[in-house]
This record gives sequence, structure tokens and C-alpha cells, in this order.
Amino acid sequence: MKKLMALASLVCLLAACTSLPTEGPVNATRAPTDTGQSVGLHANGPSAGADPEDIVIGFLTASAAGLSDDFEVAREFLSPQASESWQPLGEVRIYSDTRVPVTTRTDTQAVRLNLGSEGSLDEDGRFIASNPDAVITTEFSLARNAEGEWRIIDLENGLLISATLFDTQYAKSVLYFLTSDSRYLVADMRWFPRTTYATAATNELFDGPSDWLAAAVRTSIPAETQIGARGVAIDSGVATVSLNEEALAVTGYQRLLFQAQLEETLTLLSNVQEVELTIDGAPWQVASGNPPSSYPFTESRVLVMVGDAPALYWDGTTELLDMASVPEDLHSLAIGYLDDPPMVGISGDRLVSLPNDGSEPVTLLEVDDLIAPSVDTYGWIWTGSAEGNGTITAVNREGGRVDMTADWLREGTIDSIHVSREGSRAIVVWHTESTTYVSATAIVRDGEGNPVSLDDPFELGAGIESVTDLAWIDETTVAALATIPGSNSPAIYAIPIGGPIHTITEANGATSITAGDGEGSIILSTENGQILERSGGGWRLLLTDGDDPALAG
Repeated sequence: MKKLMALASLVCLLAACTSLPTEGPVNATRAPTDTGQSVGLHANGPSAGADPEDIVIGFLTASAAGLSDDFEVAREFLSPQASESWQPLGEVRIYSDTRVPVTTRTDTQAVRLNLGSEGSLDEDGRFIASNPDAVITTEFSLARNAEGEWRIIDLENGLLISATLFDTQYAKSVLYFLTSDSRYLVADMRWFPRTTYATAATNELFDGPSDWLAAAVRTSIPAETQIGARGVAIDSGVATVSLNEEALAVTGYQRLLFQAQLEETLTLLSNVQEVELTIDGAPWQVASGNPPSSYPFTESRVLVMVGDAPALYWDGTTELLDMASVPEDLHSLAIGYLDDPPMVGISGDRLVSLPNDGSEPVTLLEVDDLIAPSVDTYGWIWTGSAEGNGTITAVNREGGRVDMTADWLREGTIDSIHVSREGSRAIVVWHTESTTYVSATAIVRDGEGNPVSLDDPFELGAGIESVTDLAWIDETTVAALATIPGSNSPAIYAIPIGGPIHTITEANGATSITAGDGEGSIILSTENGQILERSGGGWRLLLTDGDDPALAG
């Protein structure tokens, strides 16, 4: 136990004791806010006479510092053969700071190490969250060397790193691809070592999107494009990226898209404000123009039920919709984007339009157990039957209808769907008898933006027990009004598409949420009919007799 406590102390010292707070089984790990800086770590090599457990614990600590010294000290704990074959970045496994590591001996006297798992990164920087009770189990075989000292002779590839040190040594990256019609940028979250962030992010952008997203996006970057001989250099806020000659095949407006993808990706670094592209040191000329947006959200109007009627609220003013009649028991409101947006709600088993020109509502879809609708940037309204055998239905005001069946939804009940601002992704909340799932899926569209199908899911929200409501808050993150195991009340959690969950705020009495841009844009309804808007660390009262608030989407 003393050795394990020593390991915890060493981890705390290396991280300057900056572990973040946790609550319940969902560990609150925040994304870095300054990806241009890195904390340099130092670890000691093996001590003379160290026993096998000492060697394993020392190796674990030295591995955490390996991103600063290219794993030079960590390899001192390995035999020459093991050092040569070990690939530290093949996989990164992140273990909990709050669960004490356990070491045991196997029948062959190997040292077995058990650690609480928080998640892992694959070799391309994609984060996979672990379930709250997940455990990392790994074994180390050791032998004495010619000097009689124990050294590790066999181990798994990859890096083991604590959640605290992961936060200091890795930075969130967002790679940007294009919608199928090139109207918008689409985010693909990854994580890279801070010391190699710019080069790693550029290489991965050139390699293309994650598999789960690939069917819904395109790229202006040719398949054989690579970083040129001059690499990526950052000076005075400018990142100069050398390209190989494959980039010469890109011409006209596609060059502007190429630069937009790369510039949006690299300017997440705090020390990069612009990106210049070169080939063999010569500037790669890009025509002027308006690059696509990465988060097309500019709306401030809130569609909300006031009493028994729908209304628009903005700038402190509430205006009831001009409708010939109001459908009975109207709920689950949704509103679209820009001028004359689609506005809809559910009345019984009907999805109905909510006009604002004095006309009658129109039934757009009628099925049993309708799920709450979501309106995309192309004007399609997404809903369907909760028990619809895995089928999501999209309709529009012109009478169009597309039924999309996803095999991965067939065995569950669909709770809700939430389409991203740019329209290439959706979050589907669904459940089986034992498990709630928060799944990201790519939306495949035709050349005119019409939906065609949903692709395979990318699972999020490990550790979430139930979800009451959900809303997009930025290009890579949704906020969920949810509960976790062991919690007595709901809270609002930030769930990144490829990152650790963290708690935004407690939300006792909340019944639904909506959001625009950022955690500060969250609006919620309460059991007693209040509509509240996030304000600093608290809430600001908007309405005292409202329900079902909905911002665009």
C-alpha cells in the first residue's frame, strides 16, 4: 500500500496537484483552454535494488513524463529488447486519479496492475469514454539483467496516464471537414500531445475524417497531400504550413476551402491567429472570398408555450403566434433558422406546423408515440415514432417525407433526436430495458441537402443513467439535462463528441432545456412554469408562465 500511495503522490507532484473535481461516477475532466502551452515533466530512472512492484510503479510515473523526454527515462525500466519493441503512442489509456491502483502477482510472478479507467485514445487521437466501473488490467513480466536489477521484459504497447496528467499533456483538437455541399465546416474532435499538436493535427486533417463521420462530409484536401519538407512552423502568431506538390491540384474556390479547413483547425492554438500555406517555400496563393462557417447559429428568438398558446420571445418581449386556432395539448416545440423558419409542435399523435400568418396549423406527420422534433438548417423536421423499429422520419413544409431506418436502433426505444447546426450530424437519445444511449450519427444527404440515411453510431455519454432533454451548445458539444447513477437530482452535463464529460450546473426542478452558442446560452423550463436563462454562475428569470422553450434547431 505504501508503494501505491507513493505512486499517487508522484502523480500529484508531476501534475502540480491540479486534479479537477469529480462528482459521482462521472469524472469531471475539463478540456484545456490554452493549447499552446505544455507542462514539462521530469521523472527519475530506476533505483538500485528496486523490486518488481517498484519497477512497474516507476515505469508508470516515467511514462507520464514521456511526452516531455520522448520516453527516454521510461525506457530505462525496460530491457533492451522490450524498449526496442514498445510503442508508447499506439494507444493512450487514461486512468482515474480517484481510484487507488492495485498490484498483484500472477501465477508466473508477473506484476498485474488494475486501474480505474476513464477512457482511451486510439492512434489517431480519438477519445473513447469508459463506463464508470470500467477497469484497466495490464501485466508486466520482469527478469533480472546482468547487474541483477529487475527490468520489464514484456508489456503491452501504449501509454498509461492519469486523468490529471492527460489534461496537462494533451490538448483538444478540432479537425474541420466540409458538408456535402461545402456550405459549412463540420467538426471532428481529436486529442494530441501539446508538444506536437500543430503537426499531429495537420497530419490527421490530411488523413481524413473519423469513420463514423466520413459518409456525411467531404474534404477539399487531395488524398495524397502531406506536410512538406519544411514542416509546420509557428512564429509571431502565424503558422506556416509547408505542403507537398499534391496540393497544386487544388484550384479556385477549392483552395479557399482547403485553407479554411486548415486555418480553423490550427487557430484553436492560442499562439496561432492565421495560417499561411507554402510549397517549397513559395506562397500558395489563395483567392479571396468568404469561407464557410463552422457553427452557423445567429438566432435569438425563443419559441415557447405561454399559458396554452405558442409565442416568440426575444429581447424581453413576448408575442403570441398569429394562428387561426391552437392545437390541443400542444408541446415539444421546435423552430428552424433564419427568416420565416419552420415552427412545429406535437399535439396528440400529430406533428403540426405553427403558422404566424393567421392560417390554420397543418398536420405534417401522424404516427403513434411521436418523439420531440428537431429542425435542421435545410428546413427538414426530424421526428418519428419512439417504437418505430429504429426508423427516424424527416418531413418538410412542402410535403416531403424521408423514412430512415437505422439497424442499431431496432432493439431500443427512441427518446429524441437533435440535429447539429450544420446539418451533417445528429445526436440520438435512445434506451433499452437496462441502458440509456447517447449516440452521434452522420446524416447522409444528396446534392440538394435532402436527407438520405443515418450511418453507424459513435457512442457518447458513458455513465449517463437517463436523459430528460438535450441541446447543442457548440460544434463539438451537447448539453444534457440528465442523471447519473447514485445521483438524487438531475444536472446539466456537457457531453463532447469525443471527449470527457463534465458537469455544467445542478438543475433541480428543470423539465427541459434549449441552447444557442455556448454554456452561457442555456435556457431551461422548470416545474413551476418559469423560463430561466443561464447568467454567469446562476440563472436569470425570463418568463414566469412558460414551458417548452426552443431556440433554433
